[in-house]
Amino acid sequence: MTEIDRAKARKRFVIWAACILAACLLLEGAAFQYDALRTRGLTPVALSPETAQITREELPAEIDDVQAVMPSTAERGPLVRTTMTWEGLELTGICTAAVELTGESRLLRVRFLLSDDSYRYGFAAADSALALPGETVRARVEAHGALRRLQIIFETEDDTAALASLTLNTPVPYHFSLLRLLALLLPAWGIAAVLCLGLWRIPLDRRRAAHRLAYGLTALFCALLVLATGLLCAPADREEYPYTRALEYPFENDDVYRYRSLTHAVMYDMLAKGSVAVDVPPDEALLALENPYDPTARLESGAPVMFDYALYEGQYYAYFGLTPVLTFYAPYRLVMGYLPSYTTAAAFFALLTVAAAFLCVWEAVRRFVRTPSLLLTCLAAAAVALGGNALMLQASADRYHLSIACMQAFFYLTLWTALLACRQKKGGRRALLFWLCAICTALLVESRPMGALAAAGWLVPLFIAVLTSKKRTAAQKARDAAAYLVPLAWGAAAVMAYNAVRFGSPFEFGQTWQLTLEDIRQNRFSLRGALQALYYYYFDGLRLSPEFPFFTLGDGFINHTGNWFYGVANAGAFTMPVTWGLLWLAALPEKRRRGKLAAYLCAVLVTVSLAGYCVAGVAQRYVCDILPTLCLVGALTLTEIAGRDAAEGRGHTAALAAALMSATALIGCCLAFGNYRNFISQYRPEAYLYLHNLFSLL
Repeated sequence: MTEIDRAKARKRFVIWAACILAACLLLEGAAFQYDALRTRGLTPVALSPETAQITREELPAEIDDVQAVMPSTAERGPLVRTTMTWEGLELTGICTAAVELTGESRLLRVRFLLSDDSYRYGFAAADSALALPGETVRARVEAHGALRRLQIIFETEDDTAALASLTLNTPVPYHFSLLRLLALLLPAWGIAAVLCLGLWRIPLDRRRAAHRLAYGLTALFCALLVLATGLLCAPADREEYPYTRALEYPFENDDVYRYRSLTHAVMYDMLAKGSVAVDVPPDEALLALENPYDPTARLESGAPVMFDYALYEGQYYAYFGLTPVLTFYAPYRLVMGYLPSYTTAAAFFALLTVAAAFLCVWEAVRRFVRTPSLLLTCLAAAAVALGGNALMLQASADRYHLSIACMQAFFYLTLWTALLACRQKKGGRRALLFWLCAICTALLVESRPMGALAAAGWLVPLFIAVLTSKKRTAAQKARDAAAYLVPLAWGAAAVMAYNAVRFGSPFEFGQTWQLTLEDIRQNRFSLRGALQALYYYYFDGLRLSPEFPFFTLGDGFINHTGNWFYGVANAGAFTMPVTWGLLWLAALPEKRRRGKLAAYLCAVLVTVSLAGYCVAGVAQRYVCDILPTLCLVGALTLTEIAGRDAAEGRGHTAALAAALMSATALIGCCLAFGNYRNFISQYRPEAYLYLHNLFSLL
């Protein structure tokens, strides 16, 4: 591009930027303020809650096997529905309603129904809104003709919740939001810059400080998202919620059972006492059962149970991996003097995942992509870091999600150190990196074995390429192999010894002896179940909504007792658009295509074929086992094909790739709020309500 063309492109961008600014100001100043402008000058009409007919009913609980045997579900309070009805109103010109509730600080949805001249025979739904006791919530209640009857309904576990005030025709306040304006303006400016300045044409030059800075700033932005999620997961009173509570150690009165849901803290206690078993003797009534792994028998016995621990030969064991305890809990307690909360540990591993993913993509692009674009490399790294649902795992922090977050971090660290080692020319540095890769691999196994299997799909073709290279002597290859295999053998021996001491077999991690929702030893493979698993793992869709957070997990429940358990909520791997890059594998450039395609296919096939379909069914956290590999292969494929087309003057492929990567990062952010845990709405309901009201389109 000549200097004249650059000047024209900059001028075009300035014009587009000014137009976008004007459009965003118009949207924020008028479109989002439509209700405020339309309701100016309304005369408020107050209705007394005492004049309403009030009915309160306790909704029948749907008790199923899951609710019966899961303590966290069984201990939930009843759901109370409150219905308030005002009769004989005869009010005209009604447009809005403002209500304020009293009660505990819990988010709940309030529904507004009305009967007017256009619909007299019952109640028609007018609007619904999220509400928080103590805050005023406004809704559209537009009556056609005279408003004759009004009904308000809300459901909550808080039996103290009540309506404090109701005012009709309250003017909506004008609220110009700089945050919303920037949320509209900055992405639009970014798109304009890409299109006008042709940023996809800029090839990545790793030697240029400006390019490294751009990549680093992208990583910093993703890290700031992690920190923001951490703030949203920090309630005012951390002691109120078990997963946000830091623990003094040793435990008070040595009461390990009290902290049974904080499994990694219990595991730290176990190691601190020099034991591989939990320091809680199982109840005699539990041990007396013919089959204590049968949840129905456990329930009928009435015995207290360490739910989702392993029971083997009269002792409790934690079947979760030790890596989070060794790499974070122990150092944290050494420095701080107490054990971290799950939210603190999850924030650490989310930051580690982002850092490791960016390092991994940097090296993977260097090895696999011939003509990478700077823009697409930055977007690919963001899509890989967030596409594995790192923010969802952080926002859902508990013993299950922390293990997967730890697995993802060490998956990327393992692959990064392997890629970095493969390109080193100095023998000492190369050996050191292979040694570090082996340590990361061992920690990956002890995080979650599925992650190690997924990493093996990448490592095997990489090491085959190293050992068959003609550029190195046989002695150098032997040194490389020893640098990785010797420490890996020691790590594998330690893991197998730990398993053998606990469960009598070096290959038993404890899942067989779980005290969980079903007797998992009865699980059997079936073709029908495999086909269902493929659908749920890959094609089960997200739920779209015009309300914040826009993308939420779909929900469904299929329970095949003794074989499959599908529950809670889920979205398949292919709902992350960057994984669609797998469809373009056959279009990879011809040069070095065979080795590259072999590496990609090996990684994908190993990950897909060895996913834990038969272990515990499908929930979103299980899909997170396979997302890192699929996102990484998809991102690398899109980056290479788009880079090739951009070099040949075709920009449509780059536009598609950028859109898929950006959409992946956006969905990853939304699922921090729209997941089946919804911890943010519990920990910081006022912040969640603010974001909901600010960004919802309706």
